[in-house]
Amino acid sequence: MKCGVCGLGYEIEHICRGPIGTESDAHGTAPKRSALAHYLRLSWRIVCWDDAAIREAADDAYILPYGFLIWTVSITLPLSLAWFLASLDTRVTSTQAVRLVLLGLVSSAVYGFVHMGICHLIAKYFCAGDGHFIQVIRPLLLAGIIYLLVAVPILGPLLAPIAWICAVTAVFAEVHGIEPLTTFLFSAIVGFALRVLSHFLLHTRF
Repeated sequence: MKCGVCGLGYEIEHICRGPIGTESDAHGTAPKRSALAHYLRLSWRIVCWDDAAIREAADDAYILPYGFLIWTVSITLPLSLAWFLASLDTRVTSTQAVRLVLLGLVSSAVYGFVHMGICHLIAKYFCAGDGHFIQVIRPLLLAGIIYLLVAVPILGPLLAPIAWICAVTAVFAEVHGIEPLTTFLFSAIVGFALRVLSHFLLHTRF
């Protein structure tokens, strides 16, 4: 027999403890304690291609403030380090440093949003994806912790974009239900095209 309240099966006797919450219910509630630590752990699991972590982040309505915080700090720290190292050889004023950080934040935000938006449209209209854009943004904001790799000497600026495309691949594959190879190909192509376009725009006189 099956209990009509909690849904558990039983044979002789059954003590009902009430309805059992679904997994989506648990993910829709922000942790009451150490929320930032929880989302930091979640971000690490996402960059490690943890499908369960991606699903949890995609359906978490409380994740955006923490995601923006993690993304902003992950972008700001390498830029601040670059300004500090530059100030050792040249005279860089605090005003110039602030402009450098703000410019880096704005350009990273525009690049990330455009990259996610184009990939979402491709997944939605050319690959029969069934996810929502907000479900893509949530886990990828946490995945912004990848940009801390920029602070790694020499290899950092190369490793960060590669790791970002891998994170985009994992998120789109899980949210839209698309084959990982397909998502990797169009995310890599879009990312490369945006890099070339941004380089062209920065080095063209209008």
